[in-house]
Amino acid sequence: MKKNNIEILAPAGSFESLEAAICAGANSIYLGGKNFSARASANNFDNEELIRAVKYAHLRNVKIFVVVNILLDDKEIEEALKFCEFLYNIDVDAVILQDLGFSALVKKFIPDLEIHASTQMAVNNLHGAITLKNLGFKRIVLARETEMEDVIAIRENTDLEIEMFIHGALCVSFSGECLMSSMIGGRSGNRGNCAQPCRKSYKVLDKNFKDLGKKGYLISPMDLNSLNNIDKIIELGVDSMKIEGRLKRPEYVYQVVSSYRKAIEHTLCKEDIENTRQIFNRGFTQGLPFGDFGNSFVSKERPDNRGVLIGEVIDKNREGIFVKLNEKISPGDGIEFLDDESQGFKADFEAKPSKKFFIKSKRNIKVGAKVYKTFSKELEDQIKENLKQSCNYRKIEMYCELKTGEYPILKVSSENYEAEYILEEKIQKAVNKPIDYEYVMHSLSKLGDSVFQLETIDVSMDENIFISKSSLNKLRREAIEKLNDKIIFKDNIKAEINYNNLTLNTLNSKNSVKLNVEVSDLDSLLKIDTGKVNKIYFHLDDLSHEVVDYLRSKKIEISAVFRKLQNSTELEKSIRVLKENQALIDEVVINNLSQISILENIPIKKVGDIGLNVFNSYSVEYLCNKGFDRVILSPELKSSQIQNIAKNYGDITEVISHGFIPVMTMVHCPMSVDIGCKNSDMCNNCKYSEGFYLEDSFNDKFFVRRKESVSEVFNAHPIMFSNQVKSLLKYGVKNIKLNLISDIEETINLYYAILNNLKTDVDDSKIRKKLTEKYGEVSLGHLNRGIL
Repeated sequence: MKKNNIEILAPAGSFESLEAAICAGANSIYLGGKNFSARASANNFDNEELIRAVKYAHLRNVKIFVVVNILLDDKEIEEALKFCEFLYNIDVDAVILQDLGFSALVKKFIPDLEIHASTQMAVNNLHGAITLKNLGFKRIVLARETEMEDVIAIRENTDLEIEMFIHGALCVSFSGECLMSSMIGGRSGNRGNCAQPCRKSYKVLDKNFKDLGKKGYLISPMDLNSLNNIDKIIELGVDSMKIEGRLKRPEYVYQVVSSYRKAIEHTLCKEDIENTRQIFNRGFTQGLPFGDFGNSFVSKERPDNRGVLIGEVIDKNREGIFVKLNEKISPGDGIEFLDDESQGFKADFEAKPSKKFFIKSKRNIKVGAKVYKTFSKELEDQIKENLKQSCNYRKIEMYCELKTGEYPILKVSSENYEAEYILEEKIQKAVNKPIDYEYVMHSLSKLGDSVFQLETIDVSMDENIFISKSSLNKLRREAIEKLNDKIIFKDNIKAEINYNNLTLNTLNSKNSVKLNVEVSDLDSLLKIDTGKVNKIYFHLDDLSHEVVDYLRSKKIEISAVFRKLQNSTELEKSIRVLKENQALIDEVVINNLSQISILENIPIKKVGDIGLNVFNSYSVEYLCNKGFDRVILSPELKSSQIQNIAKNYGDITEVISHGFIPVMTMVHCPMSVDIGCKNSDMCNNCKYSEGFYLEDSFNDKFFVRRKESVSEVFNAHPIMFSNQVKSLLKYGVKNIKLNLISDIEETINLYYAILNNLKTDVDDSKIRKKLTEKYGEVSLGHLNRGIL
């Protein structure tokens, strides 16, 4: 087994949470500044607080990682770089990044700043890790879907540090690949403002919109809990265990960190496990890598904290209810009664475990209702007491010289740090009472509430000398202060960025406008007039014999689209399919960072798809420098942002202008909750394999397609930019993409006519009406409104 020096990486949304995490035994803390953070609603830290946090943590032998883990607009790049420059200069240990182009800029301008790849970069296999290694990352925060075999492969084939989530809230979608919140209400998870549509209730409809009678929180994951799997995680060779929770209270942070510290040290007891559940839980799952699926992964009944089950209502009368209690209730505890609905209150009484305890209440609480303790006053008070205790985080050694007629010298050292202070006050011979050895030792060893624990002290002193107590205190205080500075501040060469070097290349020419179409099956493929289309996008893994034979007979080349989510084995299989059909394939469409490295040495044109989250000109430039032929921009961009990118990169810029946008990509299958599936083994034989809908409380219907053990959820309303395409062309956009599942011939004719300034019999309003009748409305996506 790997030695237990694994890092516990704790969250801090406030300074109080940072203190709690360190007190509980965290090795590192991740936190956010006031901007550029994927938890925008956390308190976060201003620049002065960041300086304070670094000083506080480094003195306690704890590292600070700062998140800059959102997609960045062109206009934010310079400010974000200045922020990273500031972070480097205050000795932050690393920054956690998502944006592809910005990551390249940070590595270029601040090469000594350690960068970690956020889980928002959506990497779950060896090939993705290699891409990030080549980009200059030192650590990868694995996607929560990463399988054990891929963790081992990354450990054995790269020198990247591996960070793995072990506890807290889970995203049901592949992180960084969820557009659902932004498409519904403009709040983007990629910008730190997710509205959490996964925590809403949905009902299931079949492909014909028939209600199947299945309803609940079908895509709301339980909280991750890895306390029972710590030894397995250590055995995997993971370097850092990450706890989610920058929005959580300090007490939560303390309890969870404390439990994992004990688990690593094999001192975890039943009470710790119970306290971890009590402090907050949505129910617990071991997570996808450890085999949980369906009902062991999501909580159909409720999406929020459920506390701890402590009893049941067994009888009632006009004055109140009788409860069978398995645990005590104390004044101040939060109590919830749950049957068809939830009713909660703060207890103002004390109760011991009882077979029949009476609670006076006028509430209409049913017999059979479950009783939960959602807040434990006793646990909270105990944690608050623990947080008051001073801790020693570093051992210190002292050596002092007190010689007659010379300046007093105190040398202090801790680990690899050393400091020396010379007091400018010469030692005098004693006139009356000389100081003794014990007096000096006592004065120098008074460390108070500092972070140090005295390990050794050696004093070399002449006889019959005198030095005042205040002078000895100053000698100790100044020496430790100098040692503190050595510990806090690295000997970095300060970063100074010349922001005039942020200029972009220009790749525009007078190339003609191109129309590209994506379809998903042979029937749709047969309807395409290839004379009107520049590229046909077709998923690589859907190249059946029938499709291949048709393409060969018509001598049609296609753009082969890779999937967003594949483990290493699946990705390598796709590469074999590509090589077998390379004569038919004009180019590949890349949806994940893993595909960049594995395709690097295959001579074929490359297109960046929306899975790469290209949100600014610098990401386009990065991919252009990697030899990409085109880049499909993020659907979260508004028109002015597209215009800003297209003014330099119009030739290689592509915009999805019609059809359905995938808004979630996930291993979880919503249907598995009701069917009772334990894994994906039966997916290919499932009667719902052709798809179904999730309907929300607003009657919006999201199509779900399950293929190759992955679910893809599509936006409820198709986008249609037919009236806006000419504006896109004026911006400089040279590539328009249609995602088509219906009205294929008419839609292609419409956009072909628009792009070529032709008169057409195709009526825009008829296509719009058909889509509206079936899907409720058509959408302009983010073209006008942008995202938060």
